[in-house]
Amino acid sequence: MKHKYPPLHLLSIFEAAARLESFKAASEELFITPSAVSHQIKALESHLGFDLFQRKSRGVAVNNAGKIYLQYIQKGLGQFEQGTKKLQQRFASPSLKISCFTTLASNMLIPQLGAFQEAHPDIEIRVEIGNKVSDLQYEDIDLAIRLGDGNWPNSIVHKLTDIQISAVCSPSFANEHKPHLLKDISRLPLIDFTYVDDAWSYWAKYVGLNLKDSKRSLSFNDYDSAINAAAQGLGMALAMFPIENIPLSRGVIVTPFQNSMPYAKSLYAVYRPEDAERHDIKCFLNWLKKSDLITSKGE
Repeated sequence: MKHKYPPLHLLSIFEAAARLESFKAASEELFITPSAVSHQIKALESHLGFDLFQRKSRGVAVNNAGKIYLQYIQKGLGQFEQGTKKLQQRFASPSLKISCFTTLASNMLIPQLGAFQEAHPDIEIRVEIGNKVSDLQYEDIDLAIRLGDGNWPNSIVHKLTDIQISAVCSPSFANEHKPHLLKDISRLPLIDFTYVDDAWSYWAKYVGLNLKDSKRSLSFNDYDSAINAAAQGLGMALAMFPIENIPLSRGVIVTPFQNSMPYAKSLYAVYRPEDAERHDIKCFLNWLKKSDLITSKGE
């Protein structure tokens, strides 16, 4: 039986143009010209026999028919995508694309990925590193490792570990300044985070210390730079554990004090509900939980 549905490439162009309500934005997303988008939309409307957009002097707007059609098309394209992924998982070589933030990748994943590859040589790992939170619904990501409160709707969320905050510095800094007691922090240069107001004050209050007269010599707008500065001997910084376990074990940084504060955010693995039975995700999470990557400092 011959089907009378429109060519599939027209439907994907319509989905982008209707979702973005802009031929120009759709052209940028699809890497074609705006005139090509306009021409293909007209072809689709001609095939259907009714308009999908209201043309305006400045841009377009999806009409009622277009809004209803968009819902059907998105459901259909979503089913195509899910079916393709399931078949790829079953018949193609497994490839697991993981998204995580920079510090976790460099300190936890990369140094230990060789062990995972030895245990699972059939699974290809692709790591996308960045501090932007990936949208699992629209981006080509299978598993995201995130810091947060665990509230990511329409996702399966596995808590990996809690986070503890401890004061760290370089071995040379510790040898020079000899911080033995908590009160010694007041006379030391402290490294601040510009995106967290009074981080040191919160930490000090939790461990029972008054930092009224402390020295704040450096401030950074991201966590990585602050820890790197501490590792270079420029002051003391507040570090997240177990994320910094490997630099600590290698002697890149030291923790002069045993005092720590629980962080409000924890480490989670997040993935799509339709991927709940994926073999590669299960293997990776089981390996991650059994490894020492998510063991808290001092355990």
